[in-house]
Amino acid sequence: MAGVEKVYQEMLSFFRPLWPGEDKPLVLGEGKSDGPALMLVGEAPGETEVVKGRPFVGKAGKNLDEFLLLAGLKREEIFVSNAVKIRPTETGPTGRKRNRAPNKEELSLFTPWLLREIAAVRPRAIVTLGNVPLRALTDGKRTVGDCHGTWMESLAGRPLFALYHPASIIYRRALAPVYEQDVKALAADLRRGL
Repeated sequence: MAGVEKVYQEMLSFFRPLWPGEDKPLVLGEGKSDGPALMLVGEAPGETEVVKGRPFVGKAGKNLDEFLLLAGLKREEIFVSNAVKIRPTETGPTGRKRNRAPNKEELSLFTPWLLREIAAVRPRAIVTLGNVPLRALTDGKRTVGDCHGTWMESLAGRPLFALYHPASIIYRRALAPVYEQDVKALAADLRRGL
């Protein structure tokens, strides 16, 4: 993991002094870090991911496991990360911290690091999970609703396949058949060698 480890060491050195006195741990990517067939890029870690220090291990992670099963992939065969490596939060009506989507400032701060991470991992293809990574790795204007289930070029120089975020199925059950169809199309393309 030498290539991506070097990027992570530099990333930690860069971000550590940015939020003095605040607890904003970075949740870094994991998996096959040297030329995997796929790199999955989500939006940002949630509370469970921060506690465990791993991407996609909360509720959305369970849906991701179903995605991998449907696609015929094993988690150790791919690389999983997020566009933004800190947990973006807001205070809810009860006074508790809750997750929110990363804002433009957070995304612009982390996107150069994401591009370096992708270059170090060297995946054959990238799958974006949600609007945030899709915008980070394309022209900044696309939405998953417009281009889910399709291939396009990414700013990282790798083919990119857009999917809804696994958490979207938790909140919008009507997306489940669409998500399943997109995952099956991705799996078929992978079997054909992209």
